[in-house]
Amino acid sequence: MKSRIWNRLPHEYAPFFRALHIVVALLIFSQIINSNFTETEALTEHGLDAVITWVHVISGFGLIICGFMLLGWMMTRRGFTYYFAWAKLDFSGIKQDINTLMKYRLPESHSGGIASTVQGLGVLALLCVAMSGGLWFLLNAVKSDLADTIIGWHKFLTTFIEVYFYAHGAMGVLHLLIERYKNHSPAIND
Repeated sequence: MKSRIWNRLPHEYAPFFRALHIVVALLIFSQIINSNFTETEALTEHGLDAVITWVHVISGFGLIICGFMLLGWMMTRRGFTYYFAWAKLDFSGIKQDINTLMKYRLPESHSGGIASTVQGLGVLALLCVAMSGGLWFLLNAVKSDLADTIIGWHKFLTTFIEVYFYAHGAMGVLHLLIERYKNHSPAIND
């Protein structure tokens, strides 16, 4: 059963990336859940609140490391333009994918396309959220007046990673279901 699920997951060509992707997803999910139980004051206390808060902080720093590992892997494998063509004002891949979607077909992942753009933006969102949390932790430790501003930004940016997390997960499940349906349905002649 485990191997069947593992084999259905995307990125079968890159086991390291697949595993890192899963670790990041699990860490983000845990961050979303435990963020509701964190308290700044708990950093200097003992008890359950302190444990949850420290788990949030430590896994947040882990997400910074994982985020840079993801970004590094992406840049060395496919390069900047694959994920960030829009930054060079090249929207041809996105237009191509929209045309494919208009024909009721799923576009393949390619340079500058919707899937690669979304992946690039997701990693940027992850890094912005994790690094703003890490910066808050450091500023809070030195009692900087900027800590309150940074935690506000961290909470604001968290909205984007939460939306990304749920939407990306839903699209992934939908993609797997469509692929399964395509593979188990009778051939249709065009």
